[in-house]
Amino acid sequence: MIGIKDFWRFDELIKKRFGKKWFNHVDYCGLIPIRPLENYNYFCTPKNSMTFATTGGEGVHFGFITEGNSEINDGPIVMTVPMSNKNNIIVAESFEEFLSLGYHVGWFAIEQLSYDEGDTIKYYSKPDSETTDKERLFLEIIRDELKIKFEPLSKDRLVELHDKYFNQLEINELTEFNYNLLNPEQKKMVKNFFEQNENKNMR
Repeated sequence: MIGIKDFWRFDELIKKRFGKKWFNHVDYCGLIPIRPLENYNYFCTPKNSMTFATTGGEGVHFGFITEGNSEINDGPIVMTVPMSNKNNIIVAESFEEFLSLGYHVGWFAIEQLSYDEGDTIKYYSKPDSETTDKERLFLEIIRDELKIKFEPLSKDRLVELHDKYFNQLEINELTEFNYNLLNPEQKKMVKNFFEQNENKNMR
């Protein structure tokens, strides 16, 4: 069973192998580690989750669902997408299953489940010919070091995970937010969230 500590050891291996300018050699493919674990505390981040990685784009992050925000397990795992109307999706039951989803193309584009589930499932079913050399090298190393096996995304699996775990999420209602406590990036995302909804209602 692959756990978060295995991923941290892998992260250390990458930094040791390539040195301070590791980013000139590999691309983390949307799996930038958050160490130590923390609650990312976006307006839509489940209160009972601990973030272990971010994609590096638009605040998207991945977290373990926890017991009272204190007991960390290896899953289930929720993906939080602040810019989408569908903010939270249960994407895996274990850390090992989560890693397996990115076997071919990494984890950056998995946020597209929030926008186009069907196309995203298709995209994650096979390698992408446009994967960069740095992305390809990272994927080769992580597959080899952590012995990751491919686990395809499927609509049935996502439905199963949603039905089993989504109701466990503790998510703030928008009416509970103190806007002044948000950082500038979070304020921008909240503003965009409401603007998107307003534009949809005007159509």
